[in-house]
Amino acid sequence: MRRTRTQDYIKIERAKDLEMVVNDKRYLKRANKKKATRRDRRYKNNLMNLLSKNINEDN
Repeated sequence: MRRTRTQDYIKIERAKDLEMVVNDKRYLKRANKKKATRRDRRYKNNLMNLLSKNINEDN
């Protein structure tokens, strides 16, 4: 299992795909659940920003 990469925005076609793409392999090693949730949220935001930028470039 690998950490989420920024190139994974290509795999997102629907909103629920975002949940499947974002995968934190260190979730058991985080200090608490709140920090793991925060990290996942950061991954999701990064992927959404890349997705929106590349959609605009395609048009």
